[in-house]
Amino acid sequence: MDAFADGPIKATRKAKVRDGKQRERRLDMLRLQGFWPMYAAFIALCLRPPFAEEHTAHVVLRFAGLGLALLGLAVRIWSMGYLLKKEELATAGPYGRTRNPLYVGTWLIGCGLALLAAWPFNVILLVVYNVMFYLVYRAQIAIEEEMLSSIFREPYAEYMRNVPRFFPRLRAWRVGDVSTFSLGRAFRNRAWEPMLGLLVLLLLQVLAWGIAWPAIKGASLSKAWADFLAGGWIR
Repeated sequence: MDAFADGPIKATRKAKVRDGKQRERRLDMLRLQGFWPMYAAFIALCLRPPFAEEHTAHVVLRFAGLGLALLGLAVRIWSMGYLLKKEELATAGPYGRTRNPLYVGTWLIGCGLALLAAWPFNVILLVVYNVMFYLVYRAQIAIEEEMLSSIFREPYAEYMRNVPRFFPRLRAWRVGDVSTFSLGRAFRNRAWEPMLGLLVLLLLQVLAWGIAWPAIKGASLSKAWADFLAGGWIR
């Protein structure tokens, strides 16, 4: 507790990570080679609108996917509003519940987009996505923990002892004075990127089930577009 008595912990050292750049390059390649094809599958397997599913449970599952994706976006924006990269150890807001709220947000967005695909492909995609996420982000988090440990030393060790690595706990760990949320800071941390990215992916999913698949099944583009405007984007 004494380490945080004077408020947020400022960065006074440079990060030292064994082979950090090389390891991060490999992870970047994995993300590029694995997750972008996965996002393409989220779009390609949107075979029909949510209300065109045969069973109510399947409809509910797809709208639950939309809810998860929006929740993930909110978590990322919330996290970015507390983050002072390379300046301060973030322990407030979502960082008092999980050490990696940005990745929690990313995970929720991916799970949501997977569930928005058509049944039963959405469940299959959800499983594959979670396996990939675990393998890639477990390694990414390990690199970042090495980096933060080298910068913040004992305060970060105390933080690790009190806050879970990934799955958030309900009650926040708060100690000492902490920084407050800033929407301006969130946008300086490029909060617009996940907002724009999610908007584009959701739009592509809607176009896939509302126009692309009807055209693939034989409808003319003009008819597919007319049906889309008449409500084919959702039923």
